[in-house]
Amino acid sequence: MASSPRYQEIADDLRRRLAAGEWPVGSTLPGISELQEEYNVAGLNTIRQAQRLLADEGLLNPVQGRGTFVTALPGPPGDTAALKQALDELRTTLANTQTALGRVLRHLD
Repeated sequence: MASSPRYQEIADDLRRRLAAGEWPVGSTLPGISELQEEYNVAGLNTIRQAQRLLADEGLLNPVQGRGTFVTALPGPPGDTAALKQALDELRTTLANTQTALGRVLRHLD
């Protein structure tokens, strides 16, 4: 079985550490060079890719020149309640948008 890319392994470990409370919401992650040393990777892009995955999940917010800030903590594995709530909100928003679009299109005809 093929192993995960190194950046994925680092992202998984950072996610685990966030969930364990190592860095609370609002705190700053260690700098890229420090994380490079800690994870024994030469390229800074490996750390950046790992952080990008977590930023895409809404857990981190990298701010150029200031650092990477923790914006949320991951939920426990298998906890889908928050995801279901977000999907319900998205479904409602989409339905409202489709209704408004229909009104606009009817007005234009």
